[in-house]
Amino acid sequence: MIVFKIIVIVILSYLTFNIGYLIVFALAGIFRKYPSYERTHSQRRFAIFIPTYKEDSIVIDAVKKNLKQHYPKHLFDIILIADHLQEFTITKLASFPIIILIAVFKKSTKAKSIKFALQQLPDNYYDVALILDADNIMEDNALNKINWAFEMGFVMVQAHRTAKNLNTSTAILDAISEEINNHIFRTGHRALGLSSALIGSGMAFDYSIFKDIIVNSDIENNPGEDREINLRMLQLGHSCEYLDDCYVYDEKVQTNTIMEQQRTRWISAQFQYAVKFWWKDPLQTIFSGVSYFDLAVQTLLLPRAILLVLTLILTTVALGFELASNRQHFTVTMYCLGLFLCCLLSFALGLYGKLPLNKVLSSIAGIPTSLYHLFRAFLKSKSNQKEFIHTPKDYIAK
Repeated sequence: MIVFKIIVIVILSYLTFNIGYLIVFALAGIFRKYPSYERTHSQRRFAIFIPTYKEDSIVIDAVKKNLKQHYPKHLFDIILIADHLQEFTITKLASFPIIILIAVFKKSTKAKSIKFALQQLPDNYYDVALILDADNIMEDNALNKINWAFEMGFVMVQAHRTAKNLNTSTAILDAISEEINNHIFRTGHRALGLSSALIGSGMAFDYSIFKDIIVNSDIENNPGEDREINLRMLQLGHSCEYLDDCYVYDEKVQTNTIMEQQRTRWISAQFQYAVKFWWKDPLQTIFSGVSYFDLAVQTLLLPRAILLVLTLILTTVALGFELASNRQHFTVTMYCLGLFLCCLLSFALGLYGKLPLNKVLSSIAGIPTSLYHLFRAFLKSKSNQKEFIHTPKDYIAK
C-alpha cells in the first residue's frame, strides 16, 4: 500500500510540474506588452535560406510570394537549396531573381542543406540569416519587422509561424497546437524576460554568429537542428526575441499518418536533448543561465495532448477508487480534476482569438484519431534518432 501511494505521489507531482509550467507561462502571455515599430536608421542585408527536399509542388509558389517583400530588393537574396528537385522545377525557379544551389545528399537534412549553402556564399556580405521551409510564405512586411528587432539589439528572432491551411480536421488540430505553443513558449516566455523558443522556420540570426555555429559543428546530421542552434546561442548569451505580429504562414499537416511521422521526429529530438541536458552534462544545464536551464526543463515536458488525456483518466480512476472506498472527501479526485481544468485553461488562454471558433469546433470529431497517432508517435520515438523524417507538403493557398 505504501509503494502504491508513493507511485501515485510521484505521478501527480510530475503532472503538477508539467501543468504548473504551462499555466504560469500561459497566464504571463496575457500581459506581454508589445513594443511599437519605429523607423530604423539602417537596413540590413538578408540571406533568406529555403532548403527544399522533393517539394516541387509548393516551392515555386512560395518563392514567387516571398519575393514580394516591402523591403529594398537589393538588400535581400533568396537562397534556395534544391535537394532532389525535378529538372522542370529548377528550370522554372531559374526564371526568378534568386540564388539556386543544387545539392544531392544521400541522407538529407535541413541543417546539411543550410551548411552547404553557407559554405558557398561569401563572408561579410550578409547581415541576417533567415530560415524558411519550402512551404513558408512571409507577410509582405516581415523583413522590415525583423530588421527592426535587430536594430533593437537582438541577434536571434523568431517570427510568428501560423497556419496557412485549415482544410482538414488534422490541419486544424495542428494549427491549434502551434498557436498554443506560440503563446506559452514564446509570448509567455518573453513576458517574463526569458528567451523565446525557436520553431524551426521563420527564425532569423546574426549571419556571422549563425554561420560560425553551423559550419564549425556536426549539426548537419542532427534532426533537431533548431534545438541545437537554440542552446548554442543561449550558451553565447544571446536571448531570442519573439515577434507576435510578424507572420510566416506554414502548411499544417493534413493527415494523421503524416502527423505521426512529424511528431515522431519532434519527440525523438526532445528525448535526445533531455539526455544531453540532464544526463550527459547536468552541471552545465544548471549553471548556464536561466534561459538555458528553462530550455532544458522543456525537454522534460509531456506532449500537451497526452497530458490532458492522462489527467482526465486519472480523475476518472481516482473517482472510481474513492467511490468504492466510500470516502466522504474526494481529495485525490478533486486534485486530479483541478490539474485537468488548469491544463484546459492553459490551452484556452493560448488559443483565445487565434483561430475561427467554427474551425476549432469542427475539429473536435478528429481528436480521438489524432490522439491515437500521437501516442503511437510517442511510443515510436527514441533518443538516438539520427535519420531525418521528412514531412511531405503540397498545399498551395488560393
